[in-house]
Amino acid sequence: MKIIPEFRDDNDKIIVVGILILSMFFFFFPSLLSVLCLKNSMSENSYRIAKSVFNFELFLFLVSLIFMIPILGWLLSIVFCPILMIVNIIVLVVALTSIAKKTEVNIPTFYEFI
Repeated sequence: MKIIPEFRDDNDKIIVVGILILSMFFFFFPSLLSVLCLKNSMSENSYRIAKSVFNFELFLFLVSLIFMIPILGWLLSIVFCPILMIVNIIVLVVALTSIAKKTEVNIPTFYEFI
């Protein structure tokens, strides 16, 4: 989903940057909390960024549940878990640099949960 980052004020930008940074470490929980609790205090573009980060992170989390399957999932996790973590970090760092440059933020959304 491509979003042009137009923020109301600096606090709005700080919230989005915080969501992106915290999502690198805590998966979908920071974006879920922001979508549920901060909807009224964020601008429309900030809310769309938080929503797309939530959808992306939740998709990665659901894919990683495959690794819980005994034996086959454990073998797959050896290969794919590091790849998923690297993809997660790359997508979020690219989104952070897009916000810093004030260009289009592109977060891949495979399925929209919210």
